Amino acid sequence: MADSDSTILPALPDKRRSWRFRYYAVRTLIVLILLALAAWLPVGRNIEKYRVRVGDIARERIVAPFAFRVQKDEPTLRREQQSAAASVPPRYVSDARIASESLSRYATFQEQALRASLDPDLSPGDRVTRLSALGVPLSDDGAQGLAQPSVARKVLREVGASLNELYTAGVVAEKRAGLLQGHRTVNLSEGEVESPRAVSLLYDRHEALEFLQRRAEAAFPGQPRNIGLMLEIASPFVQANVTYDQAETEFRRVTAQGVVPTMVGFVAKDELIVDANQRLDAQTVLKLRSLRDVEMARRNRSEFLYPPLARMLLMLLFIAAFTSYLRMELPAVARDNAMLAMFALLTAVVMAVAQVMVNTLGMSEFTVPIALAPLVVASLIEKRPALVFTLLLAVAVTTILEIRTPFVPVAVMGGVTAVYSVARLRHRWHFLRANLTIALANLTAILAWDLARLTPFEMLAKDATWGLLNSFLATSLAFMLLPVAEHLFGLTSDITLLELSDLNRPILKRMQLEAHGTYHHSMIVGSLVEAAAEAIGANGLLARVQAYYHDIGKLSKPEYYAENESPALRSRHERLAPSMSTLIVRSHISDGFEMAKRERLPRAVRDAIPEHHGTMVMAFFYHKALELDANARREDYCYPGPKPRSRETAILMLADGVEGASRALADPTPSRIRGLVTRIIDERIQEGQLEQSGLTLTELARIREAFIPVLTARFHVRAPYPEDPRRRAKLEADLRREST
Repeated sequence: MADSDSTILPALPDKRRSWRFRYYAVRTLIVLILLALAAWLPVGRNIEKYRVRVGDIARERIVAPFAFRVQKDEPTLRREQQSAAASVPPRYVSDARIASESLSRYATFQEQALRASLDPDLSPGDRVTRLSALGVPLSDDGAQGLAQPSVARKVLREVGASLNELYTAGVVAEKRAGLLQGHRTVNLSEGEVESPRAVSLLYDRHEALEFLQRRAEAAFPGQPRNIGLMLEIASPFVQANVTYDQAETEFRRVTAQGVVPTMVGFVAKDELIVDANQRLDAQTVLKLRSLRDVEMARRNRSEFLYPPLARMLLMLLFIAAFTSYLRMELPAVARDNAMLAMFALLTAVVMAVAQVMVNTLGMSEFTVPIALAPLVVASLIEKRPALVFTLLLAVAVTTILEIRTPFVPVAVMGGVTAVYSVARLRHRWHFLRANLTIALANLTAILAWDLARLTPFEMLAKDATWGLLNSFLATSLAFMLLPVAEHLFGLTSDITLLELSDLNRPILKRMQLEAHGTYHHSMIVGSLVEAAAEAIGANGLLARVQAYYHDIGKLSKPEYYAENESPALRSRHERLAPSMSTLIVRSHISDGFEMAKRERLPRAVRDAIPEHHGTMVMAFFYHKALELDANARREDYCYPGPKPRSRETAILMLADGVEGASRALADPTPSRIRGLVTRIIDERIQEGQLEQSGLTLTELARIREAFIPVLTARFHVRAPYPEDPRRRAKLEADLRREST
């Protein structure tokens, strides 16, 4: 099963393979990939078990492994820090330069305006013109009012006093709802002095104009023209002299956040945090989360190297244990790189799913679908490696990913049940049956574990739900992975074999029409091998499908094989030399192998084509050659091999020989059939054809006993019907007349 498809026929046993380096390189790569996977996997349950919420039930007793501080939960800490930052009032700075410049500009304007208004040499019109040119936008009415000396002196004096009062109080750019940066009080810095200042004591531009409006109304009651003039003059000189110091404010707020205490308690070493089956309150959850954060920080600092090495060592032990089992009990599987790659793929998939579900999403360990592995292995190989692989994989996943102990019994129970739930996989709906069976096994194991520990009903129901999800995930993933594994690794499931056993497939229909004798021979051999395989616990379905296709190579020259020859015609081999006959008969092996590749038959079925003849000699042609040349080489008249390397192909070899020899029996009584079957089996044993098949003498005895009833039924004797003597005489006369 490990032979490459690059050669038409497998290599002879004594021929050194040229690709052994690639063979061992692939095996080394498989091991390295698994070790890298183990090293890459993040930390397991020692941290993730602390992913809890208020109201959960503690699944185990947790004691503090070391002393640590209990930290506030993130939302509370963030809320307190935001509150501390918000309590810091914004800082504003009074800029004396802005006030001085504005008042200086106003003083210059005031001096120029008074000079123009009081100049006796200027006419009223010239005064208006000069006042309008001083740089302060004035309306015509305002300029004419300011041209009056009495009005000018009083208005300019009131404006100056108002501006001084505004700048002394402080002017800001803008208030919102009477607040600055959301605060009613700010810290105002004036030179070296900083003090709190109520926002209501500061003016923004709108409030400053309202203040000027009130001062003008008080100074000039009932004189709207002078009130407007005062506002026109003062408005251009109103500027914000109090500005927001954003950098200093943010610094103070960050400092205030840092002052907020992050610790709410302290847990001493070996202090009980929570007991098993207790409901978690807010304080306990804070302790567990703080412990998780501390452990993660410790691992990030100092445990970078050792945990990956430990996980790699555990993976190496798992690989060594399983490969040792395969070498001792199933050497054919141990030699097959494709099968080892399949086991590696299943291991990687199960561990990756477990890592995501348990250590990333924080789900229960009961959800890990470890039954996926035995479902695929049992469907593609057999029960024995599936059982051992399940047991070792359960231990490996538990130790490498640091999953809690309850995972082991549930995984083993579900995995073992999965092996036997697909022992006879004949229909795709059998996956549904496997799903229900695994679910029942998971529930039983979970209930047994939880009830023994007096688990609360709420937690028990939750665990049972996880167990049901486990079985669904396992069967669903197995259903999706099965065709992928078949295609990638050249393996064959019973479902594929059932599809191949359909007698309406084109190549079998062609055999029925073009080589009817070979077709009939293949059907009988199929019945023989299926009965024998089931008698010894081998794969009867695989053996039957192998029998259907083992002689498809005869389609290239069907007339050269005895079962297809007409009894009335001479054999074509009578006119051929023995060596030529040998080449023609032997060609059905290579032709059949090529046809099998074109038909995309699985490797397990293709292997039966060369193996069902092994390296046996074509006795008839060899003895005929000896009559012509006493020095004829025996090797020239042997099949190319290899010898059968599985129980199914060995049974096919025996059934093929027994069926062919039984057609030559003159009187096929049960005793003669028994003698024939015994002789054929003994000859194959003496020739060493079965030495690589793994069959025991006990199994060969069971195969013999399974062959006999099938062959006896084939040669059953039917009682003759009574016949009219006169009709019999008439028929004999007609036959004599036709022959003449």
